[in-house]
Amino acid sequence: MKRFFFSIYLFIFSIGTVFSQSSSSLEYIENTFPELTRIFHDDIGKCHAHYVFSIDVSGSMDQFEGIVVPCLQRFIQALPDNDKVTIIPFGTDTKNPLGFSGVIDSNMKMNLCNNMKSLYSNSNYDKDFRDHTNIFKATNAISQAYITNNEYKVNIGITFTDFQNNIPTPGGNFRKLTDSELAQMKTNYMSASKGCYVRNIAVELEEKSGGNESLKGYCLPQLRDKVYNDTENGLEIVSAKNSKAAIEQWFEQLRRDILVVKLKAIVTAENKAGEISMNSQTDIDGKTTAEISWNPGRLYPVMKIDSTSVSEEGFYFLNDTANYGNTRDRKQLLELGQIKNKKWGFFHLCDSINLGVSLPTNCDDELAKLGITKPLTGTKYPIDQWVFSFFLPLWATALILALILLYIFLVIRAIRINSKERLNGIVFVKDPYGDELLKKKITGAENTSIGKGGIIRVPDAEWLVSIKKEKPSPLLLFKRPYFVWSCSNGYVYNGARATSGRIDYQSSTSFSVRCKAKKSDEDVTHSLTFQLRTL
Repeated sequence: MKRFFFSIYLFIFSIGTVFSQSSSSLEYIENTFPELTRIFHDDIGKCHAHYVFSIDVSGSMDQFEGIVVPCLQRFIQALPDNDKVTIIPFGTDTKNPLGFSGVIDSNMKMNLCNNMKSLYSNSNYDKDFRDHTNIFKATNAISQAYITNNEYKVNIGITFTDFQNNIPTPGGNFRKLTDSELAQMKTNYMSASKGCYVRNIAVELEEKSGGNESLKGYCLPQLRDKVYNDTENGLEIVSAKNSKAAIEQWFEQLRRDILVVKLKAIVTAENKAGEISMNSQTDIDGKTTAEISWNPGRLYPVMKIDSTSVSEEGFYFLNDTANYGNTRDRKQLLELGQIKNKKWGFFHLCDSINLGVSLPTNCDDELAKLGITKPLTGTKYPIDQWVFSFFLPLWATALILALILLYIFLVIRAIRINSKERLNGIVFVKDPYGDELLKKKITGAENTSIGKGGIIRVPDAEWLVSIKKEKPSPLLLFKRPYFVWSCSNGYVYNGARATSGRIDYQSSTSFSVRCKAKKSDEDVTHSLTFQLRTL
């Protein structure tokens, strides 16, 4: 049984003109990938590919000559100008005969197609060249062809081979690849395709006898699991059975897909976010501003900030999502939000501000069809800052605390004034004839009474005038104590018939009243004058 092994290694070197491919292929990608084709239309024309055909021409492959040669000829005829073809026949060893390679143009297509007729019976082959199949050398020959033609960044490797590795050994002709051979093949392949988009396809031809994996030396699972397992797409296996029509149909599909392959290579190379940098500042309240710079690309000309975060335990970020719109600006100065702690107080934050960024496009569905995943991107900036965490900013909190302390101070001051300010004055009492009966100083008293039974007694008095200190509430910060006089026994007459009044240090400094025993009495028994004095 024979197998048809097809491996594709892709990468792109973008340049730009119009690609001369069949109108149906161009129409296909324009209809299937309209937005991507619009963006990269010129690049597709300058994306030239290098096709490496490694073809097993050992004797057992003769049965496929009528399938392989016509399919290759039609495939080569459909290639665009400036692509390159390299054909490497192999059996026990590998060869690259003259006339089996060249850059595609009308003459080169004709020469290659003619030379294909001698693919299985070339006079340059050694006598025992077609005796065996050496898959190890065939696979390494593809890698070497890529290295030799490294100016091509899109490489398509197609290998026709019998997956039975039948190198003569003392124990027989058929054996699987050894671990060291597999390791060497993988090393060579990874080195040749380093930095490239890679796709590998194996198209199987099944013999009438049935399952291939039971055959001696069958090594396709080894190639899939040990050589191509770390590439992006691994090894894709397509079963076309042993049918010329199936193989021809598969080649027709491949011809149509060439533009898709190249488009994918171009887009893969452009599938990057562009360099993003951030320079942020955080104040004591955790308010964070950032100057963000980035380089937009053709595929991703728009950037959107999705999130900001810090990773240190206990801290969180209140995102200012109003600033997180789509932007094409290369530089932005944004309010990112505020860093807080789950507790209240001052906290030392030694971390980094993490910026999450997405790249919105109009071609997300087209990227998915190509199997391309948009890059997850973002950036970070170190932070070493003390942060005040509270529901109010530090200045407002400090102002409120200052006002509270000031209020407490003023209350204490009011209490002190209430306790400190006392009655200091001189009492004068005269009889109806104006003769002075009593003169007495009062110092540091809060309350006093004058007259009958008072603290200051007046002979023959039937009246009593009391002076009492009134203390305002200390919460009334600027209210000062004052003194109230009132007649509690007998009567007073001072022209307004007042029986009480107020005196304080800031307004009236004294009061004078005429006293009598009874309300009905017309005669005044005494005259009372109280005069405040400042200590």
